[in-house]
Amino acid sequence: MKKTIVALVVMMSLTACSKPATYVMNSSCAGFSLIKASRNDTTETLRQILVHNQTYRAICKEATNDRNP
Repeated sequence: MKKTIVALVVMMSLTACSKPATYVMNSSCAGFSLIKASRNDTTETLRQILVHNQTYRAICKEATNDRNP
């Protein structure tokens, strides 16, 4: 009986130190995608498209790689 209690106490103390696994899924990539420029776009619009696409690639790197093998 004493060995069982000691074993339980040891097991409980070992599991108390471990951190639970946390996985956060970035769902913001589902609502956005890369923007394609048009010939009619102004210089400022082209700059904004470039910034958007760079930001999208930085945040949604895995999602972009999955869609474009």
